[in-house]
Amino acid sequence: MHPTEWIKQRSPQLIQDLFAFLSFPSVSAQTQHRPDLKATAQWLKAYLEKLGFWVELWGEPPIVHAYRAGPSGAPTALFYGHYDVQPPEPLELWHSPPFSPRIADECIYARGASDDKGQVFIHLAAWQYLIERYGDLPLSIHAVIEGEEETGSETLYGMLRQHGKAWQSDVVVVSDTAFFAEGVPTLTVGLRGLVYTEITVRGPQRDLHSGSFGGVAPNPALALATLLARLKSEDGRIQIPGFYDRVRAPDEKQRRLWRRLPATDEHYQRLMGVSALSGEVGFAPIERISIRPTLDVNGLLSGYTGEGAKTIIPAQATAKVSMRLVPDQDPQAIWESFRQYISQLAPAGVEVEVRLLHEPAPAFETPTDSPYYQAAEQALTEAFGSVPIPVREGGSIPILSHLQRAVGHPPVILMGFGLPTDAVHSPNECFRLRQLWGGLHATIRFYESLSGRKNAT
Repeated sequence: MHPTEWIKQRSPQLIQDLFAFLSFPSVSAQTQHRPDLKATAQWLKAYLEKLGFWVELWGEPPIVHAYRAGPSGAPTALFYGHYDVQPPEPLELWHSPPFSPRIADECIYARGASDDKGQVFIHLAAWQYLIERYGDLPLSIHAVIEGEEETGSETLYGMLRQHGKAWQSDVVVVSDTAFFAEGVPTLTVGLRGLVYTEITVRGPQRDLHSGSFGGVAPNPALALATLLARLKSEDGRIQIPGFYDRVRAPDEKQRRLWRRLPATDEHYQRLMGVSALSGEVGFAPIERISIRPTLDVNGLLSGYTGEGAKTIIPAQATAKVSMRLVPDQDPQAIWESFRQYISQLAPAGVEVEVRLLHEPAPAFETPTDSPYYQAAEQALTEAFGSVPIPVREGGSIPILSHLQRAVGHPPVILMGFGLPTDAVHSPNECFRLRQLWGGLHATIRFYESLSGRKNAT
């Protein structure tokens, strides 16, 4: 049976199963959801066991590792994904409860719909199709689905050190990326690395009356604001010493390919709902979000933030600051330079502490000349009607380099089906049905191609 016909027949049950998956509030950043993470892992275990996989849960929160052998001599693919999701707050901005999935305007709305439960489910459904179509999987599959991707993958780093060699594979497949736009299929060939930090500035031993002590008391909030302002220049250049030393110049062949995309200032303004763009002067928007490194303030906290007035000088101020890195930048070296630079900026009268929130991760690249990439390219072309353009995505999947190294350095195919309009990490996250079903069609064809069944109908 052709994938499109199978999808049409099975879609009601597949939607029901996906909704069950999305209903778990598997928020890894919030300790009250630890039981929900375990419940989600148990749901995945049961689902995979019904498909004939051998499944184990490892660690806390549980990593789901599943394996099913294909025919002798068949290739082995390792699928990596995550079942944890971002916190749904602010809840008042959701049009419906974030863990009560619904369909509206041909889109599934729920936290995790696109990042990453919906895309993980595509692979579960593809394996179901293959088993029904051929009576067995036509290739061997390792599935590694973790519950900590959004908070640093600490458990998986340990698991890879202990078990990675047992998961040797010919290719790694990841669906946690996005198309450039709906109707413009793309394949991700690079991700930025990540250094995520927290800066805490401490001044007085307690909050002070701003009338009694204003004018003489060091103000941690002002000190932090001044410090943050000195991290970037007016032209968008990051001021950390040595930050750009190993950044590559833009590749002209890549730039020519990107000119085929409607990547205008207006495109990004519409996506973000802003009147103008910011960032590093001298680079196109698509370059600023993919091949150039960045530094951003992700959160600020200090003083009184409740309703009404409270006239204090705060005792402490905190900022979360992330840096997205590009190939050849050493994340550990960047972290050390950042830490030293912050210490030099600390004004008199306050103490400044800088710490890492999780292990620094390098940028990631995947080649476009492997048969696995070509198989993905052909699969997306069939499913979506046009040849995908290779792009570099600005986000990060920090564990990828470690995963690839642990399982024998196979090629990694970043075959994601999200859209920039999916509102991932934001209220009203969604996943378009066209991307779900098209992604399932493409994923089926990709696995068939790997197994030598690419002409199957």
